[in-house]
Amino acid sequence: MTLAFLELNDLELRLWQGDHLVVSEPGWALLTEPPKVGQQALDEARLQPRLANCQFWQAFSTDPMPGATPVARHHADLAYLQLTALKHLAPSSDFVIGVPGHFERADLSLLLGLTDAASIPVKALIDPGVLLASKALSTTPNLLYLDVGLHAVTLTTVRQGAQLQRSRCLMAHNAGYLNLIDRLANYAASALVRKSRFDPLQHASTEQQLFQQLLQPNQPLASLGQGLISLHHEGVQYDVQLPETDLRAAAAELVPDVVKAIQAASNGPAEVLLSHRAQRLPGLIDSLSLIPGLVTQRLTSASLLEAFTALAPELTANSTHNQLIYSLANPAQATATATEQLSTGHSITHIVQQGIAVEIKAFSETTADDFGLILDAVTGQWQLAPGNLSIALNGQSVTEPCLLKAGDAILAGNQTFLFIQVR
Repeated sequence: MTLAFLELNDLELRLWQGDHLVVSEPGWALLTEPPKVGQQALDEARLQPRLANCQFWQAFSTDPMPGATPVARHHADLAYLQLTALKHLAPSSDFVIGVPGHFERADLSLLLGLTDAASIPVKALIDPGVLLASKALSTTPNLLYLDVGLHAVTLTTVRQGAQLQRSRCLMAHNAGYLNLIDRLANYAASALVRKSRFDPLQHASTEQQLFQQLLQPNQPLASLGQGLISLHHEGVQYDVQLPETDLRAAAAELVPDVVKAIQAASNGPAEVLLSHRAQRLPGLIDSLSLIPGLVTQRLTSASLLEAFTALAPELTANSTHNQLIYSLANPAQATATATEQLSTGHSITHIVQQGIAVEIKAFSETTADDFGLILDAVTGQWQLAPGNLSIALNGQSVTEPCLLKAGDAILAGNQTFLFIQVR
């Protein structure tokens, strides 16, 4: 069975098989009969704005949505339609899915439910920040991953040690590309009105052209909104190029918030991995260069695939499916001794509750609603994931998945569990 790698970013859902990019399409839907998803939907988004929906990956849920139809009752239905379309492009592959940083436990469960309904075998769900960190070879104690989608800028903190462990993900800004594009479109329209007395926002066809050109899909490392915009209407061509002042004005609220979020998360010397999408935010790189002690590493659009390709043999060798990978061995710090300790010295075999020891594999199947016990596909270690009950690990509240070792104790509700190794 071959592996297909799917990155879930609503700006561009990218699907690879091997080193081949099968498709890159946006998280967009058009509530026509039948519904359209992906690039087909984006191509008509401003022509039929009342039927367009691009919120379904950001507001991922089964709550009723405005404009619901019998086929698309909620955002999860739209996500299912897009997943089904992607499945048809890689019909004989197991999927490894890079999940959005803001996804919580309920979102991950819903995603696995949708992939099961779409007959997509999932090898693993993996955090892109952790995956990219495994190739970054950073030696700073604080490693951050900055990414941006249609609706938000996310900042993932990866804790360094023998393991690269996702610590948390926060919203660095609650608006993304779509908000910037709307602002840039207004600047472009004002410039054309002054220059040619033509307003492209008054005509659906030219608004659609403007919207798609501002996305600049063929210029992944150019600043958002940079370059010549050429619109055609009734046989006339209208050209406009936005000055740098307009580009930076569009991001005037976003960039300072992102800088503050990075400073707050750094807590001393840090390195931030900038996705190719984040690098397009006008003025961001210049602003980050002013933060003392901050190292920036600019990723390319191929960086995520390169990191996945390095991990793929380990995933293929493991027969387990539906794994959640929020930690990986740290190539920058790992040694043979550390590797041996991770694989043998700290592995958990049993859980003790009220003096009775139960094998962890059997026990993990009974706690899904209260809290999750997930076996890491790469390291062989067990992870604790929050659920319906409030959880404290060794006296500390747990809000993100974390690794467990022999000797750890958790308090879940009013019950205490001790993790042990039986040799």
